[in-house]
Amino acid sequence: MSNTSATLLIVDDDAEVRNLLEILLQEQGYRTLTASTGEQALALVAQQPPDLILLDAMMPDTNGYQVARQLKASASTANIPIIMLSGLGEQSARLLGLEAGAEDFLCKPFASDELWLRVRNLLRLKAFGDYQAVHTLMLEQQLQKRTLDLERFRSAMGSDERLLKMANYDPLTGLPNRNLFYTTLQMGLTQAALRGWQLAVVTVGLNDFKSINLTWGHLLGDQVLGEFSQRLSNCLNVSDTLGRMDGDELALILMIRKGQAGPRQMVDRIREVLREPFKLQGNDIPMTANIGIALYPDDGADAHRLVKHANTAMGLAKQAGRDTYRFYTAQMNVEVLARQELETALRDAVRKQTFEVFYQPKISLSDGRICGVEALLRWPRSAGEAVSPAVFVPVLESLGLISRVGQWVIDRVCSQIAHWQSTGLGAVEVAVNVSALQISEGDLIDDIQRSLKAHQLEPQWLEVELTEGSLMENTPHTIASLLTLRDIGVKISIDDFGTGYSSLAYLSRFPIDKLKIDIAFIREVTFNPQDAAIARTIIELAHSLNLQVIAEGVETREQLAFLTDNGCDQVQGYLFCRPLPARELEALLRDPRSFI
Repeated sequence: MSNTSATLLIVDDDAEVRNLLEILLQEQGYRTLTASTGEQALALVAQQPPDLILLDAMMPDTNGYQVARQLKASASTANIPIIMLSGLGEQSARLLGLEAGAEDFLCKPFASDELWLRVRNLLRLKAFGDYQAVHTLMLEQQLQKRTLDLERFRSAMGSDERLLKMANYDPLTGLPNRNLFYTTLQMGLTQAALRGWQLAVVTVGLNDFKSINLTWGHLLGDQVLGEFSQRLSNCLNVSDTLGRMDGDELALILMIRKGQAGPRQMVDRIREVLREPFKLQGNDIPMTANIGIALYPDDGADAHRLVKHANTAMGLAKQAGRDTYRFYTAQMNVEVLARQELETALRDAVRKQTFEVFYQPKISLSDGRICGVEALLRWPRSAGEAVSPAVFVPVLESLGLISRVGQWVIDRVCSQIAHWQSTGLGAVEVAVNVSALQISEGDLIDDIQRSLKAHQLEPQWLEVELTEGSLMENTPHTIASLLTLRDIGVKISIDDFGTGYSSLAYLSRFPIDKLKIDIAFIREVTFNPQDAAIARTIIELAHSLNLQVIAEGVETREQLAFLTDNGCDQVQGYLFCRPLPARELEALLRDPRSFI
């Protein structure tokens, strides 16, 4: 409320005080009215309600306390703020004024700047209160309108329940369809705004539902959806709503009144009921779901925005793994956009082949010289900015591009080895990291054979590195692929050994030449007895199986001394050399010096 639009009523039996207040307030742009008695003030308020009243406490007829009580007792004038004026400075006079309903109290004589500030602040509070009142009235009108619209719709439909269900309900599950869900959600938002409640939109999507349709057929898939919806319906409270949005995705509207538990309790309940296997033709089929949650008013105030944000949160839950849930936050949205930008940039990098291969030397502990190198994929996304492989490799896998990039790396490495041999640097053994997807979905064997042939390279100079986890995926096919590679002459090593399955069974089943001790054990091997014991055990185990042992991430002389004393065969790490571009590595390959 601006100064020029506010009208102030000055009530005082002292003419000098009234004149002084008029001058001070008109200087600030306020319009003023004056009254010399309580009766006159009440008459003016009834005729033209002001925006604020400056009211003298002590007047001969009807005093200020009485006037304040009468004004606050009436609904039409109760919201007019009152500043009580008194020449008495006692605490009792102040308490009487506040008890009568005055919002503020000023002692005479008062400073002009204090008067202005108190008037300004009370007018601001009144303006906010007026806004809230208007907004509440608008919400009530909206709720009434939507209720009337729904009643008219029901009246228009008459007694034909079949048409009503066709228009508003999903025929498979019997749940509200997308249109009715949005209508119900918008009404719920209006009610939540009016009552000051919180509201949650929860989207729930089954994991791998497409495989159910492919394996068992759509008829049984529909049975799963029917049971899925029934289980979620059993979780609902009286005021909650469940609807079918699309395919295997259901959504809930949770009305959260003050003092009630939040949506996490409902999410836990949903996850629990889904852990019971689904029955399909006598078979127990385990199913899990990903869940996204968006909250009103924090995450949005309209139906479409809340559903969109809940879906965003559900998408992030899917990235985190099965049977997970995520709440939507603004940061989540930022992460989604960043992910989309990353995916676009990676697709462009794959198309233009803008990746690079760096090489990190491996050092033999028998003579301290370079005995091989590991090829490491790098992505210079822009000038001076490199993205960590821990970030972009999982994205390549999720996009189905890792096999294509892996093929490019293998060919680039074979070309580099052949180049070093042709320029007199000698034969250098190079290890290449291979994703599980390259084995299970790609043509790893054909890619390697094609590159070896194209660059006229003997296979013993190429080494394939796999993680423990990748060995256990599609195991029969993996064993067959590794056996073929060994028959060709390619060496095989297990990367990050000790962090995954670490099973003697697969060490005996898979054709393995080397084990690499994971950096997590090397990092604390000199001061953590447990890590030291694990490292010693891996070395002894490998040697008992005629396998070589490589320690990665060696950064200190103390770590090197431990590994040397315990018979490790090879080491690599920043103590010796960081990963280098091929040209910088060539200078080291020409230098026969010992690194130890």
